[in-house]
Amino acid sequence: MDPEELVTLKDHGTMKLRAAVVRAMILSAKERKRATIVREGEPAILIFKQIRNLGAKWDERRGSSPRGNRRRFRSRGNRRKSRSIAR
Repeated sequence: MDPEELVTLKDHGTMKLRAAVVRAMILSAKERKRATIVREGEPAILIFKQIRNLGAKWDERRGSSPRGNRRRFRSRGNRRKSRSIAR
């Protein structure tokens, strides 16, 4: 499936397939169960299980894991304090 294909995510409007998959993945658990993508090609309707599998397949192709792309930041409380010398 072409990630640039225009599709309709039920209750969220028309967008590119990649954007619809991402949006479906961030919905609340209750909304995810009802998430449906409607497209012109076959299959014409993707339910959430298919959406999830498609997103995972795209991640594998990019060679990344869902956790591997996260940046690590220190919280403000753990930041090292630099010493400045007042002159």
